[in-house]
Amino acid sequence: MNRTIKDAMVKTYHYDNLHSLKTQVLVFVTAYNFGKYLKTLQWWPPWQGICGAWAKDQSKFRANPHRFILGPYT
Repeated sequence: MNRTIKDAMVKTYHYDNLHSLKTQVLVFVTAYNFGKYLKTLQWWPPWQGICGAWAKDQSKFRANPHRFILGPYT
């Protein structure tokens, strides 16, 4: 991971100060971690992952997750 950050950040961009470097690294690490999370959900949004899990095995849930979708008439 450290090598990935170094290759993506330090060699590509020039930073005027330390604060801009820290900001860019934080954005990169956040995107990297979120991408890993989405990969475990097979690139589905979290809500679609929950609905897909409910469709496979309904015994793990107390209620139908589709009931909790906010809409214009709720």
